[in-house]
Amino acid sequence: MAGGVGEQWDGWVRQWATDIDAAAGGMVATFESDFGYPAGVNEVRWATADDRADAERYGLDPLTVPPMADFYRIVAAVSLPDVGNGLFIHRASSALALRDEIGYVFVPGADDTHGLPVGSTGGGDQFVVDWGGAVHRSIGASLDGDFVRVADSIEHFLARLRYAVTAFTEDNRIVDV
Repeated sequence: MAGGVGEQWDGWVRQWATDIDAAAGGMVATFESDFGYPAGVNEVRWATADDRADAERYGLDPLTVPPMADFYRIVAAVSLPDVGNGLFIHRASSALALRDEIGYVFVPGADDTHGLPVGSTGGGDQFVVDWGGAVHRSIGASLDGDFVRVADSIEHFLARLRYAVTAFTEDNRIVDV
């Protein structure tokens, strides 16, 4: 399925979120015995009515790709501080607030050189979606530096995130997204 708009995409996102939640829940259940300290809050936060209103505002931005706006209608945020080095998908309102504060992120070398930040790692690397739908990760904890393309689409990015979560929760392997 090409990460697109519609019921098929909505179903895919719901299944993805359920898979991530289940993996995180299983990890949290044994985290303290496995690692010697308690886990933080590792969860998928499902969208509320307020989050869906933010997703609608996000969808109005000229650099938004429809699959990400539709993702935000279903999933408000993902917080996985204990998976690998930490993985996060920020809320639509956070992406818009950062855009309002600093403008669009310049992604050197990308086909579409401007984008919106949508997530980060626990180390501060930022994930930015360009106008064409590709996802880029900053090299270092800054939106002012270089980026590397990590996914050709939102669906590809989410699939890579699911793989990283599964690798960590099942085998304690840290996989870059």
